[in-house]
Amino acid sequence: MNLHDSGVCPSGLKSVPGLAGRTETYGDLLALCDGFTGCNDVTTASVVGLVSRAISCLSPCLTDLSVRVLILLIEHVYDVRAWRSGRLMVWPGNRRLAELTGKNERSIRRALCLLEANHWIVRRYSASNRRSDGNAGIDLRPVAARLLELRQAAEFLEQKIESAREQAKAERDDLVRLDACENISSDALHEHKESGVVDISVPLKSYKINPGSTNLVQGGAAQATPGQRSSPTISDIDVDREILFLMVQASPTLQKQLTAAELCDLMGPEPCSASIQAVAAAVKSTLSHQIKLRPAVWRVALAKHGWAALAAVMVAVDREGVRDPAGYLYAMLKSARLRDTVRHNLRAIEQQESGHA
Repeated sequence: MNLHDSGVCPSGLKSVPGLAGRTETYGDLLALCDGFTGCNDVTTASVVGLVSRAISCLSPCLTDLSVRVLILLIEHVYDVRAWRSGRLMVWPGNRRLAELTGKNERSIRRALCLLEANHWIVRRYSASNRRSDGNAGIDLRPVAARLLELRQAAEFLEQKIESAREQAKAERDDLVRLDACENISSDALHEHKESGVVDISVPLKSYKINPGSTNLVQGGAAQATPGQRSSPTISDIDVDREILFLMVQASPTLQKQLTAAELCDLMGPEPCSASIQAVAAAVKSTLSHQIKLRPAVWRVALAKHGWAALAAVMVAVDREGVRDPAGYLYAMLKSARLRDTVRHNLRAIEQQESGHA
């Protein structure tokens, strides 16, 4: 959708001797007025509704007062036939507008000037520089001429709102599935405990973000024999190199758990699997000793988000102002776009005083 934005701030005004200030595009504004001959199926209430919803999209530099003044001017069109005929002159004075808005007349003049600069009104003056004489007044034809733009902007905003609702619904659905998986995993763990076999391995699906990434550990994990406790591995997850680099560069907690040789290797173009495994081990240690998230929740999050989940652990412990790392981590893991979330947070941590490698 091509939305016309005629946003011109007050600095774009120039003075005309004997008359009020005019915009540099005043000629275009007059042409916009002259091109309007009337519109059907329009009421004052519908125009007010469009302006209220969509004008900020077309002219973002308008102040709240200027929008309020424009709505008051539109409300002075009492006859619906005025929209059809194109006779849209209204005559409220600055003093009256000031009384209606609770502002002073100087503020009203600035608001009218801004509305004209953004091609929403034309102030018509008589030879004596008054708006109340003869054919003078405030011409609202620019608003009527831009009704199509306002409708398009309103539809655009409604689509954005609907998209946000769908995203929120998807995140709520993710939370429901996460809770369901957590309950199932808890029941399974309880059954294992009753049978005397405790399996704390981390079952993971393949989660490949970057096509050129390599596996965290070469080859498959060794199978645990019945009754034997297996070591937690994340060998099924493909490395997200961007997230790995940001983790190492930003997280002071992670940096303290890695050797100088590992840090040097991880900052290079092709980190070896041993260094990557050291990062994974450091994250697991942090998760176990500083956050203590429930294992069932972590298994589901790891399977769903991959390396973004590992990065979220470091964000939870290193982000300034986080008082409850476990709660903060749990809230992040609900996000349908966790990767974008952790990238933003890791860059923020990097700006902290202690966040540089």
